[in-house]
Formats: sequence, C-alpha cells, structure tokens
Amino acid sequence: MKKLLLGIVTVVAIGLFATRADAKIAAVYASGQGGIQSTGQNDPGIGFELGARVLIFDGYLDYMSFGDNQAVSRGIFGLRGGFGTPAFRLVLRGGAGAIHEERGALTGALGAPSRTGGVARLGAGVEGRLNPVLWLGFGVDGETYKFADSTVSTPTQGSDVLASMKLMFELGI
Repeated sequence: MKKLLLGIVTVVAIGLFATRADAKIAAVYASGQGGIQSTGQNDPGIGFELGARVLIFDGYLDYMSFGDNQAVSRGIFGLRGGFGTPAFRLVLRGGAGAIHEERGALTGALGAPSRTGGVARLGAGVEGRLNPVLWLGFGVDGETYKFADSTVSTPTQGSDVLASMKLMFELGI
C-alpha cells in the first residue's frame, strides 16, 4: 500500500511541478519563408509552407518563387521530430512526394517551362519561440528529384540544397 501511495504522490508531483515540454499530439502550421538554393536559379526566393502533423507524421505544401517568374512547389509526406525546450527546438524531418518546377527554377537551361516529378527530401532546422503561436526558424533542406524530360523519354534528375529563414504560425494540441 505504501508503494502505491508513493507512486500516486510521485505522479501528481511530476504532473504539477515539472516544466512543460510543449509536446503536441497534433498541430497545423503556416510559414512565410525566404531562402537561397544551390542549383538552378541563384536569385533569393520567397514563399510559404502550409502543413499539418500528427505525432511524428508530417505533411506539407511548399511554394518558393524566384526571379524571372521561376518557382518550385512541393507536396511532401514524411516524418518529423522536434527536440528541445518549450522556447527552443531542433527539428529533423524527411519525406517524399511530388515536385513541380516552373520555367527551369531547378534545372536551369535544361528545364522545361513547367513539369512535375518525384522528390525525396531531408532537412534540419532550429526554431525559437517568439510568443505562444509564433516561431522564428533557420533551416537547411536537401532534396533529390527526378523529372520526365518533355522532349525525349529520358528523365532529368538532380539534387538541390535550400537554406531558408522562416516565420511560422503554429497551433496545436
């Protein structure tokens, strides 16, 4: 009986006095972002990301516009982990999905006016809380993609690294 009572007191004490880890079971988020990519269009880009996650599963739509009406959009489903304190976290994510390139934003002179393909993506970032729903983050995402060539049936493939800064609005439970 003493062990049971001690266990209950311990659980209540931890629940009342431990610092909150800010772990969310589910969240939706939207961010505005700016960044630079390593291949294709070398002008800085500006865009947004809309996403949702449940536990470690993450899905998001990403759009980045560069100079000369060039843009890249992605739909990614994958895994995400956030580690840290309630005010600062390290975020690791990876996934796969679809990519859409407009006017050779990734492949430069090889690029067709518009085409769609597959992409695998892996990234890391740091995020700091500005207030209960806003985060400021810096991240690096690497990806490998493959497009079907619009003139010949041989695929065009490549890889890219995107460094970005983002301001994120996040609601979660």
